[in-house]
Amino acid sequence: MPYLELPDGTPLYYEDQGVGRPVVLIHGWTMNGTFWADTAPPLAEHNRVITVDLRGHGRSGKTSAAHTLALYAADVRHLLRALDLDDACLVGWSMGTAVILTYVRDFGCERLRSVGFVDQSPCFLDRPGWDFPLLGGYSTTDLALFAQGLRHARPSVIKPFIEACFAEPPSADVVDAIYAETTQTPTDTALAIWMDMAHADLRPVLPDVTVPALLVYGERSKVFPGDLAGWLAGRLPDARVARFAGSGHAPFAEEPEEFTATLRGFLAE
Repeated sequence: MPYLELPDGTPLYYEDQGVGRPVVLIHGWTMNGTFWADTAPPLAEHNRVITVDLRGHGRSGKTSAAHTLALYAADVRHLLRALDLDDACLVGWSMGTAVILTYVRDFGCERLRSVGFVDQSPCFLDRPGWDFPLLGGYSTTDLALFAQGLRHARPSVIKPFIEACFAEPPSADVVDAIYAETTQTPTDTALAIWMDMAHADLRPVLPDVTVPALLVYGERSKVFPGDLAGWLAGRLPDARVARFAGSGHAPFAEEPEEFTATLRGFLAE
């Protein structure tokens, strides 16, 4: 089990398999690298694939330090440097995309060959003239209620959110299994990074993503409904859109073979 010690002493868990053009898969909020189980092995047949558990998540260290997108982006940069990756493709699902955009904001496109965004908006909260907030509408009141539920009745807010991630409702057993994985992230950590992400507005960063970007979006996403992919494609310097008709928020899990083939083709370009 490979661990990388971060500058503050926190152990960062990652897995490294395959050879070829490197791709780093970054999971979503309260998730971990195991969620790429259908993607990493077949992708590693032609690429070097690194999956990582962000700090506070999965098998990585649990710290009391302020959990922010900036800290997570700095951790990813440290990982790239430690593994001597100079031409990596960063692929982020949900919060993973926010981490990538924060990386670009703070470090430019250093060590990046390309990026992949998987069903994520650069701005969660309702704002004047903004058509793509979380769940199609997410006010500060919604945020406060979610935060209260997360702190005091975590299953009551997280299990419905897990269900909403899929185009077709998963079974109760699947929801329970996913929820169990998410509990590896302590509640205080989950709340801290959620609040930081919810208040972030990463739209100004988009023109700075000067490397090619693959936008993978589920056409049945309840988490980010509407043509967010089209909006992003119009604001990124070099973007291509891959729409998944049978997917919601998690195309890599809902249409895994097509997702892997799409990503493999993008990496080969």
